[in-house]
Amino acid sequence: MAWTAAVSAFHQTEYSCHLPQILSSERTYQLGLMATLVELSLPASDFALGRLLTAGTEMHIEFERIVPVNTNVVPLFWVWNGDVDAFEERIRANDHVSELIEIDQVEDRRLYLLNWDIPEGGFFEGFTETEVIIRSAHGYDDEAWEFELLFPSQKELTTFHNYCREIDVQYTIGKMHVLSEAGSDLLESVLTEKQREALLIALQRGYFQTPREVTLSELAADFDISQQSLSDLIRRGNEALLEHALLGGSENTPSG
Repeated sequence: MAWTAAVSAFHQTEYSCHLPQILSSERTYQLGLMATLVELSLPASDFALGRLLTAGTEMHIEFERIVPVNTNVVPLFWVWNGDVDAFEERIRANDHVSELIEIDQVEDRRLYLLNWDIPEGGFFEGFTETEVIIRSAHGYDDEAWEFELLFPSQKELTTFHNYCREIDVQYTIGKMHVLSEAGSDLLESVLTEKQREALLIALQRGYFQTPREVTLSELAADFDISQQSLSDLIRRGNEALLEHALLGGSENTPSG
């Protein structure tokens, strides 16, 4: 996909909800019985893209959530805290960067799309060796980068780990969660369809972020319902999830 087409598609959609269609239109991810969510940290010195974006600066970099990675790696990331104009000039001057496009600006944060050549044998190339999904990634100055990665299977996780060992990249594992296909059936038994939809869109649009990236009024307009009705859906959905997670609620037919 040409970069101009990607940017055009981006501007015609809500970015948080449609990143998979923009970045990975030719790939479908299937999560198996042993899909695994992994939290890990990595020194900026072992992460070429991290060194490029944050090393020696006071900039904060955060990858946009749910960024699929394929052979054409297209990082989308938020930048804030510091001289953003100087940041743009430094990134565009790098030999590995073909194009840096500003996509959006929200208050003091800017969202960019980066077209770059991945240095061979680097940590980021490990993502292209597997079908990993970057759930989140954050870096600051010379501090370690923090990642949350979703591997569709144990095989993909093992491939990624072995690749990192081969190139002598030392990362630190935090939490690991093994997911199961039963999770979707469980949600159907806990939440109504409207509650699931309201919570999913609110999450993807940044309603639960601090500060919020979208208002309740804006979400309600998208749903074509009143603010009060949407607020009730979100509240009841959260209550149902918390009751099941914390109190072991039974899987009865959801209400509300």
